[in-house]
Amino acid sequence: MSESYSTINPCNMCMPMGSVLAFRGVEGCMPLFHGSQGCATYMRLYLAHHFREPVDIASSALSEKETVYGGSANLKMGLKNLIIGYSPKAIGVATTCLAETIGDDIVQIINEFRAEEKSNIPIIPVSTPSYSASHEEGYARALQALVQSLARRTEPGSRTNLIIGSVVSPADVRYIKNMIIDWGSADEFILFPDISETLDAPRVENPPRITEGGTPLEDVVDTANSRCTLTIGGRFQSSSAGEFLEREFRVPQTALPLPIGLKDTDLFVSMLEEQTGIALPERYEAQRGRLLDTLADVHKYLAGVRVAVYGDSDIALGLTRFLCEAGAIPAVVATGSRSTRFEAEIRAASEDALILLGADFSQIHDQIRNARIDLMLGTSNGRQISKKEGIPLVRVGLPNHDRVGATRQLLVGYEGSALLADAITNALLDEGSRVIS
Repeated sequence: MSESYSTINPCNMCMPMGSVLAFRGVEGCMPLFHGSQGCATYMRLYLAHHFREPVDIASSALSEKETVYGGSANLKMGLKNLIIGYSPKAIGVATTCLAETIGDDIVQIINEFRAEEKSNIPIIPVSTPSYSASHEEGYARALQALVQSLARRTEPGSRTNLIIGSVVSPADVRYIKNMIIDWGSADEFILFPDISETLDAPRVENPPRITEGGTPLEDVVDTANSRCTLTIGGRFQSSSAGEFLEREFRVPQTALPLPIGLKDTDLFVSMLEEQTGIALPERYEAQRGRLLDTLADVHKYLAGVRVAVYGDSDIALGLTRFLCEAGAIPAVVATGSRSTRFEAEIRAASEDALILLGADFSQIHDQIRNARIDLMLGTSNGRQISKKEGIPLVRVGLPNHDRVGATRQLLVGYEGSALLADAITNALLDEGSRVIS
C-alpha cells in the first residue's frame, strides 16, 4: 500500500497530476486544483509536453492571504468561473499540498457552493496531497472518487465494467476499446476512464473548449448496476474504484495486471472470452502468432541482456515479465511507489532482480552503474543516466518529454508487445553491442 515518503529526485510525479488523467477520461469533465496557481500551471505544462496536446486545468489560485484565512471563497469563485467559461458536464476538484496543509474541507465548500449557486453540475472532490503518495495513487483516488460521487444503484444490468486502473497511453486505451468492438461486445462493457480521444484528439478547425470523447457520465453512474468489474492495473494502490463498487454495490471485481507481454495478455483475453462467451477474434489470434514469431526473431539479440526497468509500478511489472519471456534479464527494477505486493510479484518473475521501492533517480543511477546494465527501459526522466553511462534508453510510459509520439505509443496487447520487442532490439542494434552477424 502507499505511504508517506520523500525523496530528492523521485521516480514518480505528484498526486494531483494523476487525478487529471482520470478526470480527463470522463466526458465533459474539467479538473480544478484547489491550491496555488503554480501547481496548475506546472502540471498543464508538464502534461502538455508529454501528450503534445493542450491540457487545461483550472485553479482556485490561493495566495498568502488564503493560506492564513482559508480558501473557501477562492474555490467557490474558481468553480463559478469554470462553469461560465467552459460549461463542463462535470468538475473534478483535486486538492494540492497547500489546501491540505491549511485544512480546507472541500466537501463542505462544494456543498455550500451548490446551495448558493443552485448548481446541479456534478462536482467530484478528491484528496490528493503530494506529500502523501505518487501520481499513481492520485489517479486511483480520482477513479474511486468518480464512482463514489456518481455511481447510483437502479436496476441490475448485464454489462461489465472494464476499468483502466493504471496510467497508460491513449493508444493503449484505444487498442483495448477496439478489442471489445471487434469482439462484437462494445455495448456489453463500460470502459472507464477513456482518454483515447480526450488526450489524443484529431486536429479540427474550431476545437471545442473541452475535447470531445471520454466515458459518458451516464455510464459512470451505471457502473453500480453492472454484473461485474474487470480492472486492469492499479493493484498496488490503496484506492480502487473496482473495490468500492464491490463493497458498496456488490458488483464483484476481478483485478488483473496490465496486458503487457504474452502471458498477461493471454490472461486478459481469457477473461474477455469468459465474459462474452465468444472466442478470441481471428485478427487477434494472428497478432498473437506474430508476437510469438517476433519473440523467436529477437531472442538471439535479447538473451542474457541485462536491463534496468523503472517507472510506474504496473508498467514496471509488465515490462519485467515481458523481458523474462524474451530471454532478457531484468537486473534492476525500480518504482517510485512503495508496495510489498509489487516487490513480491517482481521477485516471483525474476528472483535475482534488484528491487528499489520509493526510488530516487540518484539511487537508480548508483545501482545501474554497479549492475553492468546493457539497456534502460523507462521514462524520459532517466535520460541523464543514459547519457552519462552510455547506456541506450527505450522510453516507455509517462513522462516522455524529449521524443514525440507518446500518445501513440502502444504497449498493451499482442501488438504492443511485438512493437516493444522491436524497439528494445533495435536500440541494442543501434548501440552495436549485441549485433550478431
